[in-house]
Amino acid sequence: MTLDVGNINSSPRVEAGSELQHLQRLVDLDAIRQLVAIYPILVDSHDLEHLVALFTEDATFHRAGHVHIGREELRRFYAQIMATYSMAAHVGHQHVVDLAPGAGFAVGVQMGHGELEMAGQRVVAAYRYDDEYRCVEGQWLFARREMRYQYFSTHEELGRSLSGRQRVRVPGAEPRDAEIPEDLSSYQAALAARREKA
Repeated sequence: MTLDVGNINSSPRVEAGSELQHLQRLVDLDAIRQLVAIYPILVDSHDLEHLVALFTEDATFHRAGHVHIGREELRRFYAQIMATYSMAAHVGHQHVVDLAPGAGFAVGVQMGHGELEMAGQRVVAAYRYDDEYRCVEGQWLFARREMRYQYFSTHEELGRSLSGRQRVRVPGAEPRDAEIPEDLSSYQAALAARREKA
């Protein structure tokens, strides 16, 4: 399931008798936003146990071509991340959620950026999360989270690294292609249309 961006700002009519269902939707939306808001706080605080508890038992996390499945694998993944970045400051930006009234499943997209310390260097990144959320015993959790980069670079190289597709430049590794916006179908369609006009 993907976010229906053409329908994200619709306002369904609240019919007599459905008020509680619509009120529950608002409560659920707030719980999902709280889930997404606490995530970077726990990452930056190196609070591994509470962080892993934000995911369902069978959750998947997708990043840089790797998929981490289940809480135990996520615990190992995040422990390695926390050991790599001694200091991290993640900031969430826009966050939109598609949740039908009465549903126990939702999807969302969040943009953000981070500043990290890595191998004695300041690293900056811009990224996008594509999420699936599931309500389990009254708690909204991540069922799937995919992180894709717009860029990842040392502060010193940032100006040079923003042009071209290879904008993911992790210190000590070969540059690789950024996924956002190039992997988005809307971007691909716009690019094809521009090429067709040329």
